[in-house]
Amino acid sequence: MKKVRKIAMYGGSFDPIHNAHVNIAQAFIKKLKLDKLLFIPAGQAPHKAGSDAAPDRHRLAMCELAVTNVKKAEVSDIELKRQGKSYTADTLSELSQLYPDSELYLIMGADMFMTLDTWYKPEEIFRLAVICTVPRNDDDVQALHRREAEYAARGARTMVLDLKRSDISSTEIRSLVSEGKSISKLVCEDVERYIFSNCLYIRRGEVNYALYNRIIKSRMGEKRYIHSCNVADEAVRLAGKYGADEEKARIAGLLHDITKETPRDEQLDIMERYDVPLNKLYRTNPKLWHAMSGAAFVRCVLGIEDDDIFNAIRYHTSGRAGMSVLEKCIFIADFTSAERTYSGVDVMRQLADRSLEEAMRFGLSFSIADLAQKNSAIDPNALFCYNEIVMQLSDGKTAAGK
Repeated sequence: MKKVRKIAMYGGSFDPIHNAHVNIAQAFIKKLKLDKLLFIPAGQAPHKAGSDAAPDRHRLAMCELAVTNVKKAEVSDIELKRQGKSYTADTLSELSQLYPDSELYLIMGADMFMTLDTWYKPEEIFRLAVICTVPRNDDDVQALHRREAEYAARGARTMVLDLKRSDISSTEIRSLVSEGKSISKLVCEDVERYIFSNCLYIRRGEVNYALYNRIIKSRMGEKRYIHSCNVADEAVRLAGKYGADEEKARIAGLLHDITKETPRDEQLDIMERYDVPLNKLYRTNPKLWHAMSGAAFVRCVLGIEDDDIFNAIRYHTSGRAGMSVLEKCIFIADFTSAERTYSGVDVMRQLADRSLEEAMRFGLSFSIADLAQKNSAIDPNALFCYNEIVMQLSDGKTAAGK
């Protein structure tokens, strides 16, 4: 006699998926001796129309990261591919065709279990699957068992698995993320990194240094993260010395390399998506991209609209004619941050304490000569900036140290 396979559907918004979801899945895999458990991120949920859920592709990706090491668990995009509102009855019907001669189980949260009789085609759900849930707290247990009896009278098969309580909620996680707080005890490491790297659940335009720190740390290696923090510190020092806005200096310093380690195809996508103009020189020289893609990312993804911060990031590698004091502080801080050890860095630091323009001239001379020696293209902005600085110095128009 052919063995009947046991297949479970675990549906939900998973916005984001967290450790409690994974623990529940593992408990049911063990209890029911499942052959397969499918995490199915909800499509357009009828009861959550108009919600501010993370885009489908992100919820799907987070689920895939979370279940990587969960045996017998997989992720399905069956609902995300469906057009219009997504109904559980339709998903179960489709699964019954995909897995004929299998016994289906439907895992859901306690609140959904309590309202299941109000869903679309509840009798069809009862017919197609065993309905499974877990209590959220001690008060839930009695109510769930009463509802079990009501469903049983309508022919439903149910299971309430009494697990150790967990007070994790996706709502709490989204709130913590927006505040820049750690969620390492609530989601797996890969999901936490994914959330901050993709700037999910943030409040755009709200200055939050803790959040910016977590975002850049998730998007780069340890050495570049240290560099970014050092640039921020030096930029603040220079801003205080030369009269620029110190808060803007810290923001621009922290975020100046935010896309430096982003894959080139993703950088190009950012620039094209946010209408960054790319002439032939820029398009064919990817080494120039991170300043442009980073500025676009900071403005369009993080929602930092300040033009001075935008320009400080955009021109931190090349400089440009007409730079503000803040822009010069970021340019120089990138050259002189604490971890820098290249030949000439001590001279650059001494010059930075005497005059922004003298330090700019030294830094531009260094980078232009290096590019020319390598037969590499030189950003015209660097040449314009160099010529302007030289003229300013010859005219005696400099920002001298206080």
